[in-house]
Amino acid sequence: MSIVFIEYVLILLAFCLISKTTSSYRNTWRELRTSMCYSISGFNPRFFCTYEPVTDPIEIHKQKLTLWFSHLPQEERQFGGYFSPETMHVQPLILERHPDEDRGLSPFKEKTSISTRPSLTVEQLFDANNNGNKARGLNVLLYGAVGTGKSTVVRKLVLDWCAGSVFSQFKLVLPFSCEDLSHLSKPTSLRDLVGRKYMHLRKTPYLSGDYDKAKDVLFIFNGMEKMKLDFRIGSTELCSDPNEALPSGAVVVNLLRKYLLPEASILVTTRLSAVDRVPKKYINRYVQICGFNDPDRQRAYFTSRLLQQNEGKPEKAAEMLIEMLYLNLQRESQLATACFLPSYCWLTCATLHLLHFTDTKSPIRTLTGIYTSFMRLNFGGEVITVDGNVSSQEQQNSLMLYVVRTVGKLAFDGITNKRTSFSAEELEQWVGGKTKTDEELQQLAVFRTDVLDFFLVPRDYHGMDPESGGRRYVFAVPAMQEYLAALYVVLGENKSVLEKLTKEVSEALGQASEDITSLLSIISKIIPFRIFAVFNLLKLFPKLFERVSSHSKGRIANTMAAEMFRSEDSFNEDVLDQVEQSLLGVHGPQPQEETYTRAFELYPIFMGGLLHYGNRRLLDQLGCSIKSHTVSQITRALRKHLIKESQKKQPPEELMDLLVLLYEFQNPRLTAEVLQSIKTINLSTVRMTPHKCFVLSTVLSCTSSSFHLNELNLSSCHITPELLQMLWPAFHHTSNLKLCDNYLTDTGISHLLEALSGNHSLQRLCLMHTGLGDRSAQLLAERLGQHEMLQELNVAYNNIGDSAALTLVDACREHPSIHTVHLYLNHLTDVGKQSLYVRGGPRVKEGRRVKVLASVTEGSDISEDWHPILSVIGKNSVSWDRGRVREQLLVFLKDLEWGRKQHQSFWKKMHFRRVESVVRQTLRLLEKSSDTGTGTGIK
Repeated sequence: MSIVFIEYVLILLAFCLISKTTSSYRNTWRELRTSMCYSISGFNPRFFCTYEPVTDPIEIHKQKLTLWFSHLPQEERQFGGYFSPETMHVQPLILERHPDEDRGLSPFKEKTSISTRPSLTVEQLFDANNNGNKARGLNVLLYGAVGTGKSTVVRKLVLDWCAGSVFSQFKLVLPFSCEDLSHLSKPTSLRDLVGRKYMHLRKTPYLSGDYDKAKDVLFIFNGMEKMKLDFRIGSTELCSDPNEALPSGAVVVNLLRKYLLPEASILVTTRLSAVDRVPKKYINRYVQICGFNDPDRQRAYFTSRLLQQNEGKPEKAAEMLIEMLYLNLQRESQLATACFLPSYCWLTCATLHLLHFTDTKSPIRTLTGIYTSFMRLNFGGEVITVDGNVSSQEQQNSLMLYVVRTVGKLAFDGITNKRTSFSAEELEQWVGGKTKTDEELQQLAVFRTDVLDFFLVPRDYHGMDPESGGRRYVFAVPAMQEYLAALYVVLGENKSVLEKLTKEVSEALGQASEDITSLLSIISKIIPFRIFAVFNLLKLFPKLFERVSSHSKGRIANTMAAEMFRSEDSFNEDVLDQVEQSLLGVHGPQPQEETYTRAFELYPIFMGGLLHYGNRRLLDQLGCSIKSHTVSQITRALRKHLIKESQKKQPPEELMDLLVLLYEFQNPRLTAEVLQSIKTINLSTVRMTPHKCFVLSTVLSCTSSSFHLNELNLSSCHITPELLQMLWPAFHHTSNLKLCDNYLTDTGISHLLEALSGNHSLQRLCLMHTGLGDRSAQLLAERLGQHEMLQELNVAYNNIGDSAALTLVDACREHPSIHTVHLYLNHLTDVGKQSLYVRGGPRVKEGRRVKVLASVTEGSDISEDWHPILSVIGKNSVSWDRGRVREQLLVFLKDLEWGRKQHQSFWKKMHFRRVESVVRQTLRLLEKSSDTGTGTGIK
């Protein structure tokens, strides 16, 4: 930066010499100072700063709108903050269509009808050709289902207008949130309403009502369903004065009537249920936003997001993900149906970011957190309303809580009975329920119109059940069923009849006075007389009442424990692989028949994740409160179940699920207590992704420095050198580390040895079939002294030559405790094997021998470890390079034949022939497995 500064000083001096007047010198210095400031800082002065302040109110308005609408919510910033509306926006399908044409239909069922209609761009919404009365502005109503992208389109529209790329016919664009307007309690005029939100426009002439200045104004009212609008003359008086104070709803009504600023144009966005709140005569154009109706639009969205990785991320991995996604979308899969809504495209991208682009610098993100954020993005703060009216008991009318009590109840029933699809009758049973009042029926109608299709879509086979022929519905994303069912349980909504009545009685007792007559009258209205005696007993015995009322929290804990640790009839892959397969599809041969029953392994993990404080805080914003004392009681109940389960010997996939559960909990103390009972972590054959590596390291980081594992087995886990760096904390806690059958290479070994420098209890290190070369062997030889307790080193089946192998064995001889080195199936010559055998002999001073396993023979004798060597080869012959294994077995036969000829003893010869027969048997099994695709190991 000093060089740049000197250059600018020299330029300044040159200008000073040329300047002839003091004023010119001052101007030159001012311009140069400004330029130097921004050049050094890296900012563009055109956009960020200037020595001449902006005074035009419209330009100020554009700058402020750009700042406001460019702001990313927390749900976006958690992915690094490198997304922006400009770079990731994909225009959803927009059609001119009257809502009567698709009333009551799901947006997922319209692909055949929308394909024949011409689509519109945002620029065409206010096309002058559609305005019959030039003196009046257009009123355009943009409607669509939840998650189709209405708010995103508005945000992009405003930003593009600020940049000057759209709507050049409007000199002023004024966006308003109808939710904000609905909370205004005092009457206010239009000018004050604008000035209150946009202070710099208080004196703008475009809102004066004089002449036709308002023709250059576009009002945007986003989310009209959240506002009460009454167009009846008796309820909302006519007003044409922008300075007259009115309720906010009346201001909007008079604007739409064209009684107030008739020349202004208006864009209203709303959900389908609220379309009729504006009489048809006040709407010039109905436009429907249909989301991403084809795989190409969906692919464009995925491409714009997945290719924008943090610095240093491999683009090839992202491109491969996009290609796999696109293949799944082209199959007309369940994902393709869900991604009709841009919201589910966001959820898909967020999940793939978690699974594939997690690194050590990433913030702590959980799958439960992503789904909870998804709910907040779509239903944050919403309440069930009828015609814009909000009940005083907002907590009971929370839209998200309504979703849990209806759709969540359906999801829970499906998991209980192991079903993923539901009939129309079941939807009516669980979602409709037994409604009693007109208000409940109206709320249900709004919910069915706007929200139900957001969660449930017709199943494949064109929505028909191949067995019964009836229409069936499934959750748009399979994991959503498990999330909502988990939320249903954690919130304690699966109450018994006694619990429900107890809650009502508790509320009544709290509101009643000591007057017994008043108390009994309240209770008699709540419960039937046939069980009135039960609550008389509760009234007479307060301790009994306290015991019943506390039953609810304990029941939640016991229910969660039973649900989380119940035994399933089927066994699936680990849960993160299941999530990925639901997004990317199953590649390769497809199953002939699809089964609709499965183990819901993500369901208990979501229950654990929902207890985390961050998720509870978001849920509280949605009107779904989980109290801290309830969480404490649940955690105590679960601790003993988790410790009990962790003590069992579990398959690698189920053990990975347990680690994911502990990670989703985000409770370090509980995690440390559970891990104390685990002595072996065997994750062999589990496909380790960046996120799984991050989970393993994070969970083990919760333990104390004294904690250590007897064994950490990560064999055949697809671990790469990059993933090794994420696993550093995991390597500090084990005495036996297995990394066989992972392509680590010399680079990976360098990372591994750096990670192991903090491990002072390592006794066995297995690096068989990991792509090691001579450089890796030399690195191992140099670093062995850091691990004084190391006893056994396995580097078999690698690419180590004679010289490097001798160096490694010499280092092992100098080591105080190493007694065995595995070197078979490396690139060793006969001379090299003989030298290794000689080097492995007893040392003169100590008499300690280092056993070197390089072949089934040692010199002219048979190695005492010939059987373990052949057993390892037999067990891995299917997964290893069969050509190389066959070549090595033939070398063994040659060594055995030569050794047999060196002995005259009949028993020695017989021993050689026995070993030869085992080698030949292994060869036959290898050739047989090459023909049939199967293989067996040596017993």
